[in-house]
Amino acid sequence: MGFASRSVSVMRYRVKGNIEGSFWDSIHDGVKRGSYSRTDQPGELIGFGWTSIDDFDNYEFNGASYVRSNYVALSFRIDTVRIPPRILETEVKKERRKLLERTGQKRMSANQMREMKEALKESLKRQVFPSIQVFDLVWDTAASVAYLSALSPRARERVEDHFKKSFGLSLIPLLPYIRSMEMVATEKDRLSLEQVRSCVMAP
Repeated sequence: MGFASRSVSVMRYRVKGNIEGSFWDSIHDGVKRGSYSRTDQPGELIGFGWTSIDDFDNYEFNGASYVRSNYVALSFRIDTVRIPPRILETEVKKERRKLLERTGQKRMSANQMREMKEALKESLKRQVFPSIQVFDLVWDTAASVAYLSALSPRARERVEDHFKKSFGLSLIPLLPYIRSMEMVATEKDRLSLEQVRSCVMAP
């Protein structure tokens, strides 16, 4: 769900790390390096990467279209394909019967079954429409703060990892405690804050 939605959940991050050389050239290289692409790796994930925040099917970024003043505005797209277990089970049984009839075997080995199952998964993946998830990321480069339209741990983990690989920078969640540590004025306040412990509010 993106920032243009009627309602949206937002995670705020501090962007940590240093960029060597020209800042905007490095950002452009990172965006292009991490732009959306398909993957041939086995598994449910078939494509992921940065796309335009205006159109998740556009990942060319002509004219540095992701730049909005001092902001970098991107979407992170994840395409996955999940084969329903019952369909896979049915197809495995069909292929198993065919193989046994063709070879005259009494039964299949565990290795044969595993290889057949994986081959059928990859074949069925090409016949199923993918599930497409899109999460918006807006990075205020002046304040070193980024905003992500997702709270789920899995989505956050994927975006954080991809951001690191793209730009060589880390996304540090701005949790209340971390933010308060940034805002304290004196060392005495910082020491006092470090001694704060959680408590149970329920009777």
